[in-house]
Amino acid sequence: MDRTLALMRHGLATGQAPEAPLMAEGEEDVRRLGARLADEGWRPDLVLCSPYRRALHTARLMADALGPLAGLETLNELVPEGDPAEAAAVVRALAADHACVLVVSHLPLVGLLAAEFTGDSVTFTPGTWVEMAIPGDGRARLVRRVAPREPGAHA
Repeated sequence: MDRTLALMRHGLATGQAPEAPLMAEGEEDVRRLGARLADEGWRPDLVLCSPYRRALHTARLMADALGPLAGLETLNELVPEGDPAEAAAVVRALAADHACVLVVSHLPLVGLLAAEFTGDSVTFTPGTWVEMAIPGDGRARLVRRVAPREPGAHA
């Protein structure tokens, strides 16, 4: 079964501390992206996110825009300094029974996860969302990248 995995860096925030909130511009970027994806009919079965305030707020804004979800789980493995191999293993295990999963995290981890899944380097500015297709063989391929503050970054 082919599956979809999306990685997202939290929206623009006021800082890097665990309790740093999103800025108003960051909230707006996330809402706009969520509305765009909802219009396309894109909807995850599961959302996994870092427990840091800015990531959790981003995940909840996306969930609000995309409609009721089967679940939203916070994972300590998704904090910025998390081990990419360990985080990827946890994501793979939790995503195994889902067709579409959204992971919300931070730099540098989200970029390292993209490389772990696809073998490619992907740039994540605040609010960047990357969609990957995972065929039955398990090697993900990049489908598209949307970065709200980068002109022409839409795939």
